[in-house]
Amino acid sequence: RMPVRFRSTGWLVRVPVIVVVPEGTARLRFIVDPGTARTILAEEHAIHLGLTRATSTRRSRVASVLGAEEGYVVRVTGLHALEWERPDFELACHRFAAGADVDGILGADFFESLVMTINYAAGTVDLTEPPSDAPTG
Repeated sequence: RMPVRFRSTGWLVRVPVIVVVPEGTARLRFIVDPGTARTILAEEHAIHLGLTRATSTRRSRVASVLGAEEGYVVRVTGLHALEWERPDFELACHRFAAGADVDGILGADFFESLVMTINYAAGTVDLTEPPSDAPTG
């Protein structure tokens, strides 16, 4: 696998993501944020893909310094990003602020069990499997 080029605005790392559902796919731009526990899809894109509160598996709650926001969790057929595929993947769906200029956030659940290297100088993100002798936990 090759490192993926990213577009940076400010210090945000934006990468292309493909969300796959039985009805089709959406090519979107997510921000890489391993400090966010769960991967989040903007609700407007979720609805466009047929992922509504009625199809959700449970509720989701996101807390920030500005307060808490209620959303919902859905399961998608697959999520493709950074040369990796996560089949049968859960996404939290939440409203994003107007003018957010982002379609979603790739969270820690996407990066679980992988090694991520962000090279700002080269403008690349690389995901690899850890060496077999690497400590876990």
